[in-house]
Amino acid sequence: MDDQLKETMSLLDEISSLYAESIFNTIQMLSTIFNFMERYYEGSHSRFISEKSEKICKALGMNDTDIFEIKTAALLHDIGKVGMKESILYRRSNELNESELKQYCLHPELGNLILRKHKGFSTIAEIVYQHHEKLDGTGFPRHLKKAEIHPGASIIHVVDYFHDAMYKKNRDQRIAIKPSAQITGSFADSFLNREVYASTMNFLHQKKGILFERRVVELFTEILELERKNVGGKAIMRVPVNMLEPGMTFAKDYYTTYGLLIASNGEAVTEDMKSSLIRFAETEQIPMKVLVIK
Repeated sequence: MDDQLKETMSLLDEISSLYAESIFNTIQMLSTIFNFMERYYEGSHSRFISEKSEKICKALGMNDTDIFEIKTAALLHDIGKVGMKESILYRRSNELNESELKQYCLHPELGNLILRKHKGFSTIAEIVYQHHEKLDGTGFPRHLKKAEIHPGASIIHVVDYFHDAMYKKNRDQRIAIKPSAQITGSFADSFLNREVYASTMNFLHQKKGILFERRVVELFTEILELERKNVGGKAIMRVPVNMLEPGMTFAKDYYTTYGLLIASNGEAVTEDMKSSLIRFAETEQIPMKVLVIK
């Protein structure tokens, strides 16, 4: 009986591992698609939203399951934009005409429909569905209010607003920068436009408790300010890709010649990405040395 139990438990562990691997591979595959859509941002929009949302979740004391679902929803929150016209993707919502705005407003619903195709993504799909809802009910697509909104959607809404306001390229950049271009700058430079940063943060704080969840805005502000202070004492240097180490942070966006964002400004270096970066460097898709903050 004990042997049977052990065999059953082993089988369950194997099935669980395979299921977890399937979910992880699906997430990686879907997130890769976004890299082609994010050339209108300085850095990876989806990765930024995911990383900052995870930090807010941890600051709120959420459990591991909730954190995983929210950071995954953040990574995939714009999946409903796949296939939309570039004339919609490269402009902010307040620059769209009535017809374009209606199409744009469909992307949370389309994202929900796509993600629900995977049985393990039901909560993630619902969070994506709600990520443009506002506390006062003026959001879309369902005009949910306050407690009707999933906490994860409230988190993504705040970080999404910030990144869109700060890092979506202006009109001149959109014309000048081609998809294959490598954008100059560093993580520290991200905050040099103090006027835009101050205006963005002022709006978030003016509207907390009205459009945005109050505690989320406050925690997000603390996280950003801490990061700004930490960057101030670090050095920016050029390092060979084979010498990259976990703990370093990319100080520039790196794209392949066909426009795929493979490393974004402010993204942490991981051991897993080194082999891919080396291959990209060997085929001259990216430089042999990259700018990092250490």
